[in-house]
Amino acid sequence: MIQRNYNRIFRATLATIFTLILFSNCKIFQGPDLTKIQVGMTKAQVIQKLGKPDAIVAAKKYQEGILEIYEYNTSQLENPVDSASGFRQYWLHFFNDELQEWGTKRNYSPREYDHYYEKYRRRH
Repeated sequence: MIQRNYNRIFRATLATIFTLILFSNCKIFQGPDLTKIQVGMTKAQVIQKLGKPDAIVAAKKYQEGILEIYEYNTSQLENPVDSASGFRQYWLHFFNDELQEWGTKRNYSPREYDHYYEKYRRRH
């Protein structure tokens, strides 16, 4: 009888702890709030607003500057054809430490670095 009460208490405590952890981490599951960023921000400003990127997809040095692509993951469901993880991923493009544009991963190809470079260098 006493053992059963301890088991119930243990299970209830475990369920409570699990629930608290789940609800306290809801912000983590939401992903970055991209409404906080705008074109022209520096990498440091973007990281301050969104946190560290989940990945640095690419970095390439050109004669006129450096192109970098950061990846941020969200909890938004994505078509499995467009995302191996099943969740929407955003790529942020920086040229010379300045945010040029961002969008969902499916809109970009890492093989087109030179195209992005030509596009961004004209803006400087």
